Amino acid sequence: MAITEEELKKLIEVQSRIEKVTTLSFDGKNLLTRIPREIRDYLMLKKSDKFRWTVDNNKKIVIESVI
Repeated sequence: MAITEEELKKLIEVQSRIEKVTTLSFDGKNLLTRIPREIRDYLMLKKSDKFRWTVDNNKKIVIESVI
């Protein structure tokens, strides 16, 4: 059975619980960004947590918590 393009879009659509925009800043040595409170609280992040940053060929950034 074939699936329509609209049905396919609904199946692969990404649903996000929280969406926030942040701005890069510069401390003289590093580019910095802040993690918004809603995201920190939702993920229960704390000081010294580590993250893996991955960038694909389309410049999509994925940030994962490293346990």
